[in-house]
Formats: sequence, structure tokens, C-alpha cells
Amino acid sequence: MTNYQLKTRQICLFFIAFTTINKLFTMPSLMASLANEDMWLCALLNVALDLFTIFALTCVCRKQNLTFIQLLERGLGKKWTKAIMIAYFLYFLLKAYIPINEQKAFVELALYINITTDLYFLPFFIIGFYMATKKLRVLGRLADIVWLITIIGFTLLISLSIHNTDFLAVLPVGANGIKNVALGSYVGSNWYGEGAYFLFFIGQFAYHKRDGVKILLSYLAGGVAVILFMVVFYGIFKSIAFRQSFALTEIAKYTTVINNIGRFDYLGIILLLFANVFALSVPIFFASKCLDYVFDIKKDWLSPLIITSTLLVFTIGLGEYYATIQVLFSKYFSAFFLFMANVLPLVTLFLTKKENVYAKVSS
Repeated sequence: MTNYQLKTRQICLFFIAFTTINKLFTMPSLMASLANEDMWLCALLNVALDLFTIFALTCVCRKQNLTFIQLLERGLGKKWTKAIMIAYFLYFLLKAYIPINEQKAFVELALYINITTDLYFLPFFIIGFYMATKKLRVLGRLADIVWLITIIGFTLLISLSIHNTDFLAVLPVGANGIKNVALGSYVGSNWYGEGAYFLFFIGQFAYHKRDGVKILLSYLAGGVAVILFMVVFYGIFKSIAFRQSFALTEIAKYTTVINNIGRFDYLGIILLLFANVFALSVPIFFASKCLDYVFDIKKDWLSPLIITSTLLVFTIGLGEYYATIQVLFSKYFSAFFLFMANVLPLVTLFLTKKENVYAKVSS
């Protein structure tokens, strides 16, 4: 009997717990600067791309019971498999960088007044290191817990904000043109690309009938939640939405409850920040597993130490250039993010067939 690392339920909860939160910091203002009231269409396009990718990968799960790496080794050989894993190592490393810096900047600007050292953010890297030393089943167990924290925090913020929202502000739909919507979706690819995570879930859970529907609906629920957040965000700030650097703290602060009793929205914000610590550790986890495979590393702590140390050095050392780096990522890395998360995963559809003859030669 196969010893599966995950359950279908945990994969569904993973998408709710970990793939929603990091999109609520700077991404809304970035998309608003490019598409104005059509910013939610940018997110909708990203969700549609990820849904298509995940749907294709569920088809792979129906046909095969092999992991992603096993499919690559069988179809392409170990040399090409290692090359692809190096690419995914770089992808997850880059994917972690901007969201980590977002949370660091958010904590500095929104929660603290005077900070004299960067060491306050060190506990995050310790948690990320610790998570990356664990097996995939630990990620599933965390999803069983964190999803509820994410939902409570998100619901609290939306419930405090929705009364101040002018939903007509997002009309007319498509007023900014498909070019701006496509550009907003393109630069937002760093925050999406959940198909890349699902690649590493293939063969790690027992696939049953209708599991694909459950997984797709779970991802869709998280995607719709982000779109709702963006609609509410723009409905409150309208033409000045692009100036609100951190949507998470701005969206609820004008509600009547807060005016009467204080920043009650901080309860929801703190819950989301707590859940986001684990969400930010997810790409570190997968980057570690890729590095383990490429160099055949047997020590559980070595790859996590290399990755967290690298991210720590760049986060602290380049902290003052964060805004510039974010622009560079948007301009020059978005194509890489799209390719790794929404194009390359489709290769697995062709690896479900019988063993490639070339694999025997190249291995």
C-alpha cells in the first residue's frame, strides 16, 4: 500500500490557507496603478490561468500515480529532470523574495514606529528554516489548522470594509482596455502561479473520483476571495487606490466601528499576518526539496539553511532598494514566473504516456 504524504482535503485547504494572503499586501495597489477600476479583471485572468493549469494537472493525477519527479525521470531522463529542478529551485527562491520583503516592509511601516535593527524579522527565517526541514505531510497538517485562521481574519476585514464600498466604482467593465488588463495580470504573475505547487502534489495523494472538482473549487474559492478584496479596495479608494501601498491595513480603517472603538481591524490583520508566516515559508519548503534532489543532499537541514541564509542576506542587505527590485521583478521576471507556473507544468500531460526511449539513453 502506497504511503501517501497528503490527503485530498489537505490540498483543498492548502489553497485556502496559503495562496490567498500574500496577494493582499502590495499587489492590489500595483494592479490599480496599471488598470484602475479593471484591476479585478487582472486578478480574474490570473485565476483563470491557474485554474486551467491545475485542471490539466488533475488530469495527470487521474492517469498516473507517479510523482512529478518520477514522471520527469521516466520521460526525460535524470539529466533533464535535474535541469528542470534547478529551474524550479530558482523559481521558488525568486517567488519567495518579494512577498517576504512585503511582509517585512509592512511590519516596519504599519505596526512599528521606530525600529533600530533588522533582527526583529529574524524569527520568520527561523520558522521558514524549520518548516523546510520537514516532510510534505507537515505542510498538509498545517493547512488543516491555518485555513480557519485565514478565513476568520479575511472575513473580519471584509465585513468591516464592505459597508464603505461603492461597487459602482468598478464600472464600466473593461474601460481601461485589454492591454492594461493583460499587463496588470502579467506583472501580477509573481503572486499567482499556484499550479507550480500542485506539480509537487502529483502522486503524493490518493486520487479518487471527483477529487479534481474539489481541488478546483477550493482554489476558485481563494481566487474569488482575492477578487472580492480588490473590488472592495477599489470601491473604497477609487482613483487614489494606487497610492495605498498596503491594502491590508487601509481597506478597513474608515469603518464606523473603528472610528468609535479604535483599530478593531488589527485583530483580522494580525490573524492574517500569523497565517502569512507559514504561507511565505511554502516556496522556501519547495525550493529546499528541489535543491535536495539536484545535489542528492541527504541532510534535512542543509538545503533549508542555504536558502534561508540567502534570502536573509538579500532581504537585509538590499532592503533599502526594495521598491526598485519590485519594479525589476515586474519587468524582467514575470515571463519566467508565467513559464514556470503555467506553461512548463503542461509538459506533464505528455509524460503520462509510455516510457520515452530517449530516457533510457540519457539516463
